[in-house]
Amino acid sequence: MNAIRSRSTATRGSTLVVVALLMAAVAMLSLSFLTVLRSSQKENQGSRESLSALYACEAGLSAAVEELSAGGDGALGTKQAPVAFGDQRYWVESDALGDGRVALRSFGRDDHAQMGVEMVVQPSENGFFRWAAFGDEMMHMDSNSRADSYDASVASYNASNGSGSNAYDKTNGDVGSNANITIDSNIGVWGDAHPGPGGSVSGSHPENILGSTTPMASTVELPDIVLPTIPMIPVPKTVAAAETLATGQYRYTNLQVNNNKTLTINGPATVVCNNFKLKAGSQIVVNASGGPVEFFVIDDFVLNSNTTIASTDHKPANVKFNLLSDNILDPGIDVSFDEDLVDFDSGSSLHGTIYAPSAKITVDSNFELFGSLIARRIDLDSNCRIHYDESLATLGNEEATYERLCWRVIALP
Repeated sequence: MNAIRSRSTATRGSTLVVVALLMAAVAMLSLSFLTVLRSSQKENQGSRESLSALYACEAGLSAAVEELSAGGDGALGTKQAPVAFGDQRYWVESDALGDGRVALRSFGRDDHAQMGVEMVVQPSENGFFRWAAFGDEMMHMDSNSRADSYDASVASYNASNGSGSNAYDKTNGDVGSNANITIDSNIGVWGDAHPGPGGSVSGSHPENILGSTTPMASTVELPDIVLPTIPMIPVPKTVAAAETLATGQYRYTNLQVNNNKTLTINGPATVVCNNFKLKAGSQIVVNASGGPVEFFVIDDFVLNSNTTIASTDHKPANVKFNLLSDNILDPGIDVSFDEDLVDFDSGSSLHGTIYAPSAKITVDSNFELFGSLIARRIDLDSNCRIHYDESLATLGNEEATYERLCWRVIALP
């Protein structure tokens, strides 16, 4: 009996040891599971916070683009004083890269997680004046005519590239047509030359066109000009001495500036007339400090030799000409740029935009346009110069829009 009791006690002791070992193993497994679960929870929480910080970055970029569209620089908040976005925070830094491009660096924060992203944007070129010269039914360039570009919002025109007659500033001087484009020898287009769908570019030396000559996918619509309703001033306006027109609206039967005289117009202003003529050596100066000046010419439009039209800041966006003339159906209507021009060095030029959806416009030799020309038919005579203002590409948009060029994750500052 004693032996039996001893064996039974030994068995119970072994069982207790096994049970203790099993309980210890279960405890270790439970602790390991809890550790893994806690680690997974932390990882998931970190992922959620990182994703939330990324959302805050994207919210910052969206707000920065909206601020750019409203005319700001895109910078929002600071690292010390970030912008609240729900439970998150963000701040955006902005750098202008030139040519309208802007680098936006957005930094988001959610609890312990932080994220940084960078996006480069540029204005969408969806304004009406996107061409140096565009002819709806015809676009022809005579020998030695030229088209290039510059950006009046950044600097004045500076032909610092090339040399001699091939000197140019920038390379967005596009020409186009809803029909064909024809060129003579030795032309120069520092930009694209796009004919209409199914059209072509033909003539001598197409290699003198720097960019693409691919036909457009669709035609460009030229809307009718809506003439503003302004009471008529019955007496023709003739400027026989230096004179200034105040801000306002004017409608004349005829507007003429006599030889070597100056008419100054304070913007904002609207001028409507049946016939418009600048005689030799005369000029129109637009004081655009208060706003632009827009002209509507119903019939004749004539610029004689040595004339100039420009705003005080020389930005083409501040001088706009709308020509309702239809000299194709009615050849008696005179649309002439710089007729009988004597000398290229005489300084005859126009800084502005010209829209003539019903007219054929021949830009005479040695005339210089800074801005954009859109007409029914265009013939650029030899040695004329069209310098497209790239800032016009967004002119006419009530609010500028931006397109994304690139996006990337960046290190935190």
